[in-house]
Amino acid sequence: MSGEGYRILRECRVRSERLRAMGLTFEQVAEVFGLFHDVSPLRLHRYAHGRTAAEVVAAYNDLDAAGTACLRESRLYDYETWPLRGKRPSARALGLFAQIYRTAARRLITDDTFSSYSARDRDLIDRTDHRHLASPQPRHASCASAARVSMDSAAVRTGGRGVPVFLARVPAPADCAALLRALGAEEADMRRRDMLFELALALGGAPALLLLRRLSPPEKDRLALIVGPSGRVDSQSVQIIEKLNVACRQLDDEFGPQSVLPVVDAQRGLVAELLKRESLLPGLRDRLVNTYAELSELAGYLCNDLMDYTQAGLRYKDALSAAHENADPTMIAYVHACLGWMALYQGKPGRALDHMFAAQGWAQRSESDVMKSAHAMGLAQVLARTGDVRESEHALARSVNLAGRMRDDTDPIYLYWWSDNAMQSRSADCMLAWGRADEALKSADRTLTSGITSKLLRGRTLLNSAEALIQKREIAAAAARIHMAAEITVGHSSARLAHSIRQAGSRLQPWADNKHVRALDDQLRSLSTLS
Repeated sequence: MSGEGYRILRECRVRSERLRAMGLTFEQVAEVFGLFHDVSPLRLHRYAHGRTAAEVVAAYNDLDAAGTACLRESRLYDYETWPLRGKRPSARALGLFAQIYRTAARRLITDDTFSSYSARDRDLIDRTDHRHLASPQPRHASCASAARVSMDSAAVRTGGRGVPVFLARVPAPADCAALLRALGAEEADMRRRDMLFELALALGGAPALLLLRRLSPPEKDRLALIVGPSGRVDSQSVQIIEKLNVACRQLDDEFGPQSVLPVVDAQRGLVAELLKRESLLPGLRDRLVNTYAELSELAGYLCNDLMDYTQAGLRYKDALSAAHENADPTMIAYVHACLGWMALYQGKPGRALDHMFAAQGWAQRSESDVMKSAHAMGLAQVLARTGDVRESEHALARSVNLAGRMRDDTDPIYLYWWSDNAMQSRSADCMLAWGRADEALKSADRTLTSGITSKLLRGRTLLNSAEALIQKREIAAAAARIHMAAEITVGHSSARLAHSIRQAGSRLQPWADNKHVRALDDQLRSLSTLS
């Protein structure tokens, strides 16, 4: 075997072990390798098993009790390089290789090669299947995200103190291959590349690379120890996890929920796995529970933004449970407010009001004026939709007054988004519900001209201004605003924004013959995110 061949085999052996630990079968590992190694399926299975040619030849010859096999390494290479060169393996040889690799003989050749055999040989190949010999590989819970992560869910096994041990979701082969390709360009050193591979898988796959780039090499090394089954958790470790939590929120602002949700859920799984360790000091446990609550709230928000309300509700419930465990009134108030906003978007103002009143009691116990301001605005929005204009105005005025106070250490980082721009945009939403289109348009325009950076906030504000323009019968300007909002969906995966854009477009149907509306319809149809 050449030096290059041995290097490839060594890398494949290490990666195969990690993928097997994730729960992939040898067949799936071979499928992953096939996406970036242009070799035959027969060789891919050897790579997946991490075997040298000499080891396979020995195993092959041992299977022939009569001693008539006599396979040589050179002949194995001939078989592995067919049909580009070499020699096509016989149907009987494929059967022996299938037994070695514990797979079906049909999986060891391509469709074109299969069609070149006689009908009798094709039948033999089809009937040769040794997958029953493959033993299941135990999965490491911390290496993939669970479909739903909960601190008390019956869907997972529980360890000490009722904290769950997560059953890992098997990653798709294509996802693993994409990650390996990305790491090839990310890191030249094989050891660090393998470490990053394990970290990225533990944190949700290829999208997690965006997070890992924000960590220094020592932080990555420490995180790798945490991910391990017996890693020690200390204050610095928790700080790294908290740092990743903040980074996830920033990634959502830029890319949207589709790519960020798997990463957040994977982090939730990791934190819950750490929480089941009995040796945690009380202070560290409280910080981890707090982080779990924040990650669950973020996961709920991301599901909500994808309009998966069932999963959003489950994750918000997890966040509430964790927040109650830490007796954190700010987080409890915030989650109830989020549930209120979600219900309001679903057209359920009564349920939204219930959550906002629940949030009000907890917000009063909170020391954060930012939380109180954000809740008051949420209450104003809900009251506006229920037709209680007077009380809505009072709530909005209270929100504006509280927002004018200086932020301090009592204001949590996850409320970073509550800014003057967010307040102006949501004020416009209230004014639209009050029927004051001119005031709403002014409030929205102030936000749009202030250098707003959040894509989602800009999109929502554009739609608010479009709604105000529709109420004023300024159809051409409204169509232009809707088109500007639609362009944001090309780089942001918010399903709610896309749905709101379609709703805004439908409100222009009374003017369907207007040339600006016809042009907007054509533009919206051309965007795949809105089709």
